[in-house]
Amino acid sequence: MEPNVPSKTELQIQANEGRPVTQAEASAIAAAESTITERGPIKGGAAATAQSLHDRQQNFLEKAGDIARKPVDEITKEDAAQVQKAEARVVGGPPGKGSTSADVQSIAAENEKAGRA
Repeated sequence: MEPNVPSKTELQIQANEGRPVTQAEASAIAAAESTITERGPIKGGAAATAQSLHDRQQNFLEKAGDIARKPVDEITKEDAAQVQKAEARVVGGPPGKGSTSADVQSIAAENEKAGRA
């Protein structure tokens, strides 16, 4: 019986819904592809997509975490731009209202208006 490998589209939907792709999932998909092909993961296949999504999600979490540890009155527009760029890579387009980057942008705008950042 061949292992079940999610499609690249299913993985992207998972990421867009905010469900993380774990390193364990990416590794399991790579192992499943290797079993199916008997040669290794498929170049540009589901395992590559899963690993890429995982890496982008981790980058976003790192950027957002760095900003979250700053004092609120020190958050700048540059900080907001970094978070927005990382979040856009995760969701595959501009983050919308209510997103983390929208919240950071709002804080940065308030700080700029108040002359704090």
